[in-house]
Amino acid sequence: SLEFQVKLKIPFGNKLLDAVCLVPNKSLTYGIILTHGASGDMNLPHLMSLASHLASHGFFSLRFTCKGLNIVHRIKAYKSVLNYLKTSGEYKLAGVFLGGRSMGSRAAASVMCHTEPDDADDFVRGLICISYPLHHPKQQHKLRDEDLFRIKDPVLFVSGSADEMCEKNLLEKVAQKMQAPNKIHWIEKASHSMAVKGRSTNDVFKEINTQILFWIQEITEMDKK
Repeated sequence: SLEFQVKLKIPFGNKLLDAVCLVPNKSLTYGIILTHGASGDMNLPHLMSLASHLASHGFFSLRFTCKGLNIVHRIKAYKSVLNYLKTSGEYKLAGVFLGGRSMGSRAAASVMCHTEPDDADDFVRGLICISYPLHHPKQQHKLRDEDLFRIKDPVLFVSGSADEMCEKNLLEKVAQKMQAPNKIHWIEKASHSMAVKGRSTNDVFKEINTQILFWIQEITEMDKK
């Protein structure tokens, strides 16, 4: 393969977070940070599949594990990973995209809207939310949308049209009200875990990976102009 894998321990308070990055063997420009949802870890098959797809197209891909259901803890961990990459002398990236699955995408969204206004270097370029948990199942009246309205950088949502934690018309309404340029890619008949009856897991991964790569490429190509 065209990239090599590096295992990292990223300082987080007095602990260390486990992370793995795939480093393309060409000059680095952009990176992507990925993390898992409420359960699992960075070795979730879909995160591994997405990371290797992006790395094979020249994007530095870092995935990390942060256990626990406390969203504040997850947000702080995500910030530590972002700061690690931002200040890394080894990987000099022009910018990064923040990504995550489910609860991981909530943490990423929160980090996005708390990047300091004086960060004129535009290090964070966009947000990728896979199965963003807009509400608890059957609790459509309580939306987790406040962070989304505060983001200014581009956002891509990849959600299942049958996701029990993200009703289609509700996400579409939120997206219309957002100030950030955004795009939603619906995976037809997919549940919150991206399972689709009659489709193989890899087939669904392939659709998601293709859409995410295409969206990142669109944004990074604009930079070159």
